[in-house]
Amino acid sequence: MAELAASAVTDALTGLPNRRAWEERVPGLAAACARAGTPLTVAVLDVDRFKALNDSEGHLAGDRLLVRIAQVLRREVRAEDVVARWGGEEFALALPGCSAQEARVLLERVRLAVRPVRSCSVGFAVRRGAEPLEDVLGRADAALYAAKQAGRDVVLEAPAV
Repeated sequence: MAELAASAVTDALTGLPNRRAWEERVPGLAAACARAGTPLTVAVLDVDRFKALNDSEGHLAGDRLLVRIAQVLRREVRAEDVVARWGGEEFALALPGCSAQEARVLLERVRLAVRPVRSCSVGFAVRRGAEPLEDVLGRADAALYAAKQAGRDVVLEAPAV
């Protein structure tokens, strides 16, 4: 039963927590940050030109790439951070206690660590007050889209509203 429960919250390919695990863990993390009065930053990382790799080298090459990126992410983030495979070639990161400036430094380090494997783009947003997590994630995703539009291989913060 324990093995079955673990498989329900783990991405089978990368071994990272999956989207379901994210949805179970991050609300508690957000609540803890709110109680402590510390920021919570949410980021979305997308592997650049992943479809082109799958089309030219095949899906097994794409799978190997995702596994390698997951290894880099595990190595580069802090113990308290949550990293999950969000879907496809996207990964979500929850960075508790991380201000925008601290998040930028950490996410740039991650981007540079991923670069020898393949370039990636990252969008991030710092939670504002009791902002719903879906909204924070939406702002991070919009920043990711802006990073892609800006030429990829960059970390961009969601604009303050």
